[in-house]
Amino acid sequence: MFVLRVGAGGHFVKPLAEMARIATLPAQRSLDQARDDAGVAELNRQALAFVSVVVLAAVLVGYFFAVGISGPIRGLAASTRAISRGEFHQRSPVRGALEISELAENFNKMAGDIEEYIERLKESAEENRELFLGSIRMLAAAIDEKDPYTRGHSGRVAKYSTLIGRELGLKPEDLDTLRISALLHDVGKIGVEDRVLKKPGALTPEEFDLMKQHTVKGANIMRPVSQLKEMLPGIELHHEHMDGRGYPYGLQGPQIPLMARIIGVADTLDAMTTNRPYQSAMELDFALERIRSLTGTKFDGAVVDALEAAVQHGKLRLSAVEVHV
Repeated sequence: MFVLRVGAGGHFVKPLAEMARIATLPAQRSLDQARDDAGVAELNRQALAFVSVVVLAAVLVGYFFAVGISGPIRGLAASTRAISRGEFHQRSPVRGALEISELAENFNKMAGDIEEYIERLKESAEENRELFLGSIRMLAAAIDEKDPYTRGHSGRVAKYSTLIGRELGLKPEDLDTLRISALLHDVGKIGVEDRVLKKPGALTPEEFDLMKQHTVKGANIMRPVSQLKEMLPGIELHHEHMDGRGYPYGLQGPQIPLMARIIGVADTLDAMTTNRPYQSAMELDFALERIRSLTGTKFDGAVVDALEAAVQHGKLRLSAVEVHV
């Protein structure tokens, strides 16, 4: 041990251990500070981990909440689009939050009410259509009854015309228009005098001019009925010829509506295959041959081809005055 002397006769001794302790104080402070810094860093890491967990949990909760809302909303949107397309049977799944479930239930109730209402409208429309067609059939039958030789003529022409139209690939709505027009094609004969209409022999030129007026008379009778607007060409123009020698206007080829060309062929077929004052009924094959010979002058070749196809396919057969469709 070393002794430090100060002054005369006095001693001041500092142990080396004390001096070493004093010498190590700065190092101790650095170590404590390092420990404090490590604790802060650990706290920061723990805080960051906690925040990350909270954010992840929030994202997951938000995602599932969004899915829970968006799913039913997409279902409602799909149901709305279906109803806009006329698919009134479509319903939306009832799930999700209370408000959304209630909305879906109300939507489904509304869709059910609309579907029921539409069904009633369809039933009423079908009843009105049947009443309309029934009235047309009665009118056609009343006209045919004016002449015993033409009884059932309008109905047969309508059936022949429909068969030809099907062979030509007409759409259902066009077939309906064709059928009604054919039923009414001779409605103008109601305005032709009986002495001309029921004359048992050949008509004079003057009488034939009166008879030819039935096409225009028929169109004028039906013209005020807006629902029959599309049927007028068949009524007014079914006696026009492809070569322009028909009546009432002398139209040619493409100027003649397809409906009128079809009814013209069907009208001639029935006239040839039923007894008339001026001729006896022809056999079907012979009538078809006569009609074929007039292709290009009086009749449209495509329409004649469709008539022959209907016969060949067995869709059109004559039995007395019946046509089997």
